Parts: sequence; C-alpha cells; structure tokens
Amino acid sequence: MPRRVVVDANILVKWFVPEDYSDSAAAILRDHLLGRVTAAAPSYAVIEFASALRKYVARGLLSEGDAVSAIRLLERVGVEYAPVTFDVVREALGYALKRGVTVYDACYVLLAKRYGTKVYTADEKLLRRLKGEGSVEHVRNYGSEAS
Repeated sequence: MPRRVVVDANILVKWFVPEDYSDSAAAILRDHLLGRVTAAAPSYAVIEFASALRKYVARGLLSEGDAVSAIRLLERVGVEYAPVTFDVVREALGYALKRGVTVYDACYVLLAKRYGTKVYTADEKLLRRLKGEGSVEHVRNYGSEAS
C-alpha cells in the first residue's frame, strides 16, 4: 500500500480552485491518482470543502454548478476518509487545548500521527502554532522533504 499523506480541506479546495499553492496541492493529487500516495482526511473534510466552495460562490468567484461539479469530482478522486468517532473527538479536544489549535485541525494532526505521516496544509496560522511539531508541513514542501 502506498504511504498515506493527510490533506486538510484547504488542500482539497486547491485541487479545484486556483489559489496560492494550487500547483503544490496538485502534485499531491497527481501522486494520489497515480497510486504513489494515498490522500487521507477526516470524514468531515468534505463538509469543510463544501463550505469553502460556498464562500467562493457567495463572492461570485465560482458558479454554483462549478461548486457542485467540484464536489462530484472530489467524490470520484477516492480520498480515504477516516471516521471521526467520539474517542477521536475527545483526544482531539485535549490536543487542541494543549496546542492552541481548533479541534478540526487537531483531528488532522492526530490522523497524521496515527498513520505515521504528515498533514499538508497552506494554513499559515496552523503552521505557526505547530512549528516544530513535525507532523504538519506546508504544501509547498511536498515532495522536497524526506519521506
């Protein structure tokens, strides 16, 4: 089985909406589609993804049809979605309180730790908060770090 890489919702969005670091995010998607890695995320990432698309539609930067198409395409990409159980939420809450991050972000980090991999993100605030953590990496570094 290919190594897993955890991607947060902002990476999923970058697969379909041109933004800063979309090219780096696309490298993860390419590797996932080619079977070199398995992209993984907590199951709620789909909701975060749809929420981000809604913001683009509300700002007039994306049509509703394009947003719906992006959701359909994401479904077909085959990201591995990990269930978020109450045990996961309790553990994430403890981590979030210790590290000063959201419970959402804590779930991504804990999933990466469980898989022995990294979370790829472009979330600068999260990267600052978890600097030195080792399990969170800026997407621009994808492929350049030692695996």
